[in-house]
Amino acid sequence: MPRPPPPGRGAPAARRPMRDFFAAWLATLRSPLLPLLRRALSFSSSGSLDDPLSSAAAAVEAHFQAHWSALDAAARQDPARVVAAGDWRSPLELPFLWLGDVHPSLLTSLLRTLSPSPRLLAAADRVDRRIRAAVPAVSDRLRRAQEAFVAGEVAGAADVEAFLKELKAVALEANRLRRGVLSELVAAAGGYQAALYLEALSRFVLSMHDPEVLRRFDQCRPTPVS
Repeated sequence: MPRPPPPGRGAPAARRPMRDFFAAWLATLRSPLLPLLRRALSFSSSGSLDDPLSSAAAAVEAHFQAHWSALDAAARQDPARVVAAGDWRSPLELPFLWLGDVHPSLLTSLLRTLSPSPRLLAAADRVDRRIRAAVPAVSDRLRRAQEAFVAGEVAGAADVEAFLKELKAVALEANRLRRGVLSELVAAAGGYQAALYLEALSRFVLSMHDPEVLRRFDQCRPTPVS
């Protein structure tokens, strides 16, 4: 199934802003990928894994990996915008973001909502330990880059190029962590459970852009004081 080209790749006419890429990415996830996965789940028992289910699950996982690859491409062009969350994000999505996309710990938290087996819970615990070690390291790298820029600015010699280089490295490292976490969780779950997990992850991401959910979100926000 063809996917929209990542920002900054392909022929100049094929390049598109991340906002356009993300809209196309969401649309593809909404249909046909998620309906195909649900259909395959409905025809597969929890005790077996047939080719349609395996293929549908693999397509959804690859779709998420393609999204992070696109974020990598965007970060190489404009790291500050990616790290700060670009204009393609919904207002409800913003509290769930860390350095440009979903926080890695949300991926394990979502898995735990599916009443996983003790074996899968143990795998999630291992992944969580890796996240708890990696996230502070990446955040500290960003903090050090910010401190260096501030010190340089105060001295009248801020190195913007070096700062943007570090921002790009931070964004790429954060996406690398997300990619690894998803791959590890899907591999640990395997078969039917992996498909259920990917279906739940897809529903969560799509809910952040659902018009009805966003309408309820807006209703709960305080009215600006004029």
